[in-house]
Amino acid sequence: MSVILAVFSLALLPAAAPHASAATHRDLLHNRLNPGGGSEVLSAAFSTVTIPAGTTPLAVAVAPNGNVYVGNANSSNVTVISSTTNTVLATVPAGSNPAMIAVAANGNVYVTNQGSSNVTVIDSATNTEVVGSPIPVGGGPFALAVAPNGNVYVANSTSNNVTVIDSTTNTVVGSPIPVGAVPDAVAVAPNGNVYVANRNANTVTVINSATNTVLTTLPSGGFPGAAAVAPNGNVYIANQTTNNVTVIDSATNTVVDTVPAGTVPGVFAVAPNGNVYVTNTVSNNVTVIDSATNTVLATVPAGGGPFGIAVAPTGKVYVGNSNSNNVTVIDSATNAVLATVPAGAFPFSVAAAQNSNVYVTNANSANVTEISPLTVTTSPTSPTCGQPVTFSISGGTPNGTAVVDFGDGSPTVTVALDATGSGQTTHTYAAGTFTATVNGNPTSVTVASGSGGSCCRGWSLAGDGERPSPSPRPDCCAGIGDSSSAHGPSPSTVAPAAHPPHRPSSSPSCPWSAKTAAGATADYKANSPAPATITDIQAHRIQRQPVLYGLTNEYRHAA
Repeated sequence: MSVILAVFSLALLPAAAPHASAATHRDLLHNRLNPGGGSEVLSAAFSTVTIPAGTTPLAVAVAPNGNVYVGNANSSNVTVISSTTNTVLATVPAGSNPAMIAVAANGNVYVTNQGSSNVTVIDSATNTEVVGSPIPVGGGPFALAVAPNGNVYVANSTSNNVTVIDSTTNTVVGSPIPVGAVPDAVAVAPNGNVYVANRNANTVTVINSATNTVLTTLPSGGFPGAAAVAPNGNVYIANQTTNNVTVIDSATNTVVDTVPAGTVPGVFAVAPNGNVYVTNTVSNNVTVIDSATNTVLATVPAGGGPFGIAVAPTGKVYVGNSNSNNVTVIDSATNAVLATVPAGAFPFSVAAAQNSNVYVTNANSANVTEISPLTVTTSPTSPTCGQPVTFSISGGTPNGTAVVDFGDGSPTVTVALDATGSGQTTHTYAAGTFTATVNGNPTSVTVASGSGGSCCRGWSLAGDGERPSPSPRPDCCAGIGDSSSAHGPSPSTVAPAAHPPHRPSSSPSCPWSAKTAAGATADYKANSPAPATITDIQAHRIQRQPVLYGLTNEYRHAA
């Protein structure tokens, strides 16, 4: 899953193109794969947020605390995003050309830096680089994975070996372990065996993580470029030039099957039900393999150039289509396409957070598309001031939570979701238009002034006394009698004691409170406009752009 593979390159590039491994992102932009591939079907069940990142964001991974880490290949740093609020928490410096990211059980985040041949380690609790980082490794470090014992295995693509890092001490363990030519993918089985796909040797090296010794070397198909492990311990290797998948039994370390795939299989994801999904980057589809029988269950259509893929806790499969700039969503229970969701320019990698928010790196638009599976409805559809608004949430993580920010300055609420991923909460607004967010995803709520137009924007309703009442009269606003034109502070800023004696009114039960109560004036608007939403901005054409399955010649390993 690093450099563009031979068949893909030859199919896309001019006859005079250099060696396949030297193909760049620029080459791909001039040789679009079926730019019309995949119809754009938008589903109300999926909302998106665009989050800024650095230059050429490629890798993405999620820490146990829910923080999302994005490696920016051409700005040599890592953007940290909160999956709760979908806001940028920090930007952490990395080495030259960060490539791939893995997270250890203790929360340490490991970033391979291809250009500087080292690994940056970030503490996910503080989002700062740990003491002793960066850690020197072999040449051109690319793929990496974490074993159950906490060891991190880094495949060095130009020195043809694997460096082992202890995630507790962040020190290198022993000497580098020799493997085959151009190690390009790493996966770890539940029994601790480490599987390294050697792209230019057409082999898989098996390492014992307890002893850090090579157990065996197994044959694979052509250009093995991705690896994954199913819950039953089967190891799957994507062979990019032979268009098939090698299956290895991790208990016996023997090849047990070869399963046909589409044209140029790229990246794997494994669903909780054991289905294995592999993106086929040239045939624009996804092969679904039953890990119990190692047979093909389905071939699912995707967009143009499907590459990155991830499975959310809900069981939905998200496929980033690099050449049609969208994401195909597949139901792993039925293998049916649920929706096609728009993304930024050249979606590359995909990762899912614990709350089922999905993050897609857009290499050519310097941002990340967040996709939420939540469906949020509000009732009543046209609420009035002081009328409770019910938020109904569905499609979330079963037995998970959803964080609701009502958008009016009141405290956020954490809603427990049931076994179906559903939950409810209620909130009472003043008049106005508010942007509430659920797990960082926006929902607009517009609240009218009331039947008589007598509820003032930003002011709480009042009863017959000089203070807000839990059972407000619909025809009366605290602070300005029956006027609906003035604006005041939000309910949370108006203290009951701030309301002065009432003045004569045509409605004796409606008290007059000075417009300057709690520091407000008649023209004070408590509900300021919502911040401008982040839009996709086409970045400068990058002089050094990434290849589809890795990085440019300047920071990718030589073939």
